[in-house]
Amino acid sequence: MNRRKIDVAFTSLLIIVSLVILSSDKLVEGGMETDLGSLFLPRIVAVFIILFSVMIGIPSLAKLLKNAPLGGLERIDTTGFLGIGIYIAILVAYWAAIPHVGFLIATPIAMFSIAVLLEGRNWPVMAAVSVLTPLAVYYGSSTFLRVFLPTWSLS
Repeated sequence: MNRRKIDVAFTSLLIIVSLVILSSDKLVEGGMETDLGSLFLPRIVAVFIILFSVMIGIPSLAKLLKNAPLGGLERIDTTGFLGIGIYIAILVAYWAAIPHVGFLIATPIAMFSIAVLLEGRNWPVMAAVSVLTPLAVYYGSSTFLRVFLPTWSLS
């Protein structure tokens, strides 16, 4: 399977969906109103999705247009799906655990597990990112957005 074509297709899809989020005010029904407006966070996320999609899609499109030969990482091996099964199992376990152990416990474990699954090599960096990112998200969501994520409830 050709990864470049998949990158270009997903980039196009994500940009279209993000443009709908950026341009439509009708998506706000039932949203939480903040000082910045109820579509502030979705629109910020949509901008980041566009930026990251372009960073992935432009190089793939350029290589497709040049008809450059496929590299080893640009061929997707579809014979073994064990990694996908493990990834789905991690997500299901995370989804089941988060109401009981909370966001700050379940998220670092899930992030570190996925980093190990993706064969990350730098264990201290993986551990630091797995702990610091959920802390920043938890603090930012509760302080700036007034969205309170699940907490420990094993009492």
